[in-house]
Amino acid sequence: MMKKLSRREILILIITLVLAVFFIAYQFVIKPMHEGAVDINERLRAQKELLMKARQMAAQKPLIEARYQNLVNMIGGADSDEAQMPTIISKIEAAARESNVHIANIQPQRSVVQKQARFLAVELEIDGQWLDIVQFLFLLQQQPNFYFINELNLEKYSDMTSSLRGRIVISRMCLVNP
Repeated sequence: MMKKLSRREILILIITLVLAVFFIAYQFVIKPMHEGAVDINERLRAQKELLMKARQMAAQKPLIEARYQNLVNMIGGADSDEAQMPTIISKIEAAARESNVHIANIQPQRSVVQKQARFLAVELEIDGQWLDIVQFLFLLQQQPNFYFINELNLEKYSDMTSSLRGRIVISRMCLVNP
């Protein structure tokens, strides 16, 4: 049989139960809610920073669009291969004349599409002096041409001359959907 608890024991038991309830409530309710609130505040702060960056980008929209349009104009739009190839060949021939390089043969190659860009390739057979060929390659890569040199093979005619003969495959990038 159990003995009846004294008033003092009942008071201690009630205080212990109240403390246990507060401890359990703190551990399983208050503490997770506080941690969740801190996590929500951090996510909210991060989203505010992203929003501020987006607003800054939106404020720069006219400048970005102007730069993009400038790049589209320099790189080239979605014209067909047949429409762009004469322009590409004329620019190559102009660079060859300027650098004193003789082009023996020009053969357009098949275009290659990669993601948002199309590469129009041209194979050239050239003759010229070393420095003239270097100047020719430099002119091809500078503005407004922006050609990529995909392959380059140079050979010497003979030991008697300093002329070189070579085969070059160059390409120009055009945007598929400007």
